[in-house]
Amino acid sequence: MRKVMVVDDERWIRRGLIQMIPWEELGLELACEAVDGEEGYELALRHKPDLLFLDMRMPGFDGKELLGLLAESLPDVVTIVVSGYSDFEYTKEAIRHKAFDYLLKPLKREELITVLGKALVVLDERDRRQEQQHRDNLRKWLLDVLLRGEQAAQSQNHAHAQSLAAGIAQTSTALRTECLPELPGGGSGTKALLLLAQPDYYIEQAGIQEAAGKIERSLQQSQPFYFEGSWSFVAAAPPVNLGEIAICLFGSRLEQVEIQRLAIFLQSMLQEETGTSYSMIAGSKPCLANQLPAVYSKLQQRLDGRQLGEMAIMGFVECGFEPEEKPGKHQPHLPIGAANADFYPAELEQAFLVQLQLGNVEQMKAEFNRFFTALAAPSRTVDGLRRSASMLVHALERQLQAADTSLEQLSGKSALAYMELIRLRKDHVSVKRLFEEQILSAVAAQRGSSQGRHGEQLVREIQKLIEQHYDQPLSLPQIAESRFLNADYVGRLFKKTTGSNFVDYLTDYRIAKATELMRYPQYKNYEIAELVGYEDYRYFSQIFKKKTGQTIGDYRGAAVKTPQ
Repeated sequence: MRKVMVVDDERWIRRGLIQMIPWEELGLELACEAVDGEEGYELALRHKPDLLFLDMRMPGFDGKELLGLLAESLPDVVTIVVSGYSDFEYTKEAIRHKAFDYLLKPLKREELITVLGKALVVLDERDRRQEQQHRDNLRKWLLDVLLRGEQAAQSQNHAHAQSLAAGIAQTSTALRTECLPELPGGGSGTKALLLLAQPDYYIEQAGIQEAAGKIERSLQQSQPFYFEGSWSFVAAAPPVNLGEIAICLFGSRLEQVEIQRLAIFLQSMLQEETGTSYSMIAGSKPCLANQLPAVYSKLQQRLDGRQLGEMAIMGFVECGFEPEEKPGKHQPHLPIGAANADFYPAELEQAFLVQLQLGNVEQMKAEFNRFFTALAAPSRTVDGLRRSASMLVHALERQLQAADTSLEQLSGKSALAYMELIRLRKDHVSVKRLFEEQILSAVAAQRGSSQGRHGEQLVREIQKLIEQHYDQPLSLPQIAESRFLNADYVGRLFKKTTGSNFVDYLTDYRIAKATELMRYPQYKNYEIAELVGYEDYRYFSQIFKKKTGQTIGDYRGAAVKTPQ
């Protein structure tokens, strides 16, 4: 109901006006009456009416003065001036203070109803404008919440990427929320519950804003059917995580059963709008608004920790916060996906990198498929997939740099850029496509163009291959075949350049590595044999004696065991 106020010094005029208005029909209610401008100003500030009927000429504090004060204090009130005088000065004052309309006494009911109809249209438009402004402010606030939570997650991801490059342990990053803007229209104690939806398969950002808008409009229409109608919300599609939609719920009756019912409705809408299924996660209970960035980070971790075989899930995350927790005191950080972070198909990676080094494009692709099949098992987590894929990018970049090139030179994107693209993906299909269409295609084109190179450059490549993969099965015929060259020709070229044939060079390199490892007592002899590429320990011991003139036992006994 819209509130109406009448200010007139003549009681019978007020009564007549009040009796003319069809209150219930127009959705109006009488808030208060005043006999002069001074009383009218006090009551207006207290009741904040939507619509004000005002007599211009009153003793003392008149309508002209009241209009001037209300223009500053209550600029949105719609004022209809009612006066028994057609004096131009009063009309001019009413216009100057932006009164909505000016009616002369005695009032005619038809004229009054017409003016009220126009005033209600203006009030409806005002409400729509204010509601839209409020929702825009809320959406901006929510995007700020998500940005702060995302900054913490990106700091962790950046630290992880740096640790891959530097070989150091990942460090935790504190989540900062003290500068979060105040919730529009809410006090410092306002509580909210965050609901996060992420696509199970990678989708482009185009169209997701439109889908978020449709969801918001649909939720507005459905508000009476959830949480007994006692709730509000704001939805936003953050630009960082592609396809993601966050919905912040406000209310005192946010029960989990109702949230699950709402999630089913939202999942159905998202499937229809985007063409892919969505998984959703929510906080277990409402929290203070300034805690939402941390909640957002926790919800992301839960979704990133789900198994690849889990689709369209709906769950809750415990997001409790200790009220006595002191600023700056943070719990130790547990890396996302820690439960399966130790799984990595290193042997399959090595097989892939060997074929890359050999320049055998088709075999390289076959080894990549084997590697990725192990990586994308249904029991693997989303985060485990992304971390392992990033590790492969790093290993690939290191090998390319050893060959005096890089991913950026071959494809136009750096290794860190590819790691960021991987981070945006939640499924193995899109991650594999990224490798096949961008990374492997660029690498294969470069390797294909380098096949058939002769002379010292070819020998240097073979030497680098031995240095990087001496623990793998290597043979000169295999290397020559990958370059469509004759093995005898490559052998003669290698001996002419290095002074040693391929087998002797490989053996000498392996034995040299073995002697380095023998300085460390923690390695057993058979372990050293395996680490330098010999599965048969007896054969390794024979080769070792032949090359060094000593048995392994004699050599280790005489070696200086200096800790490194």
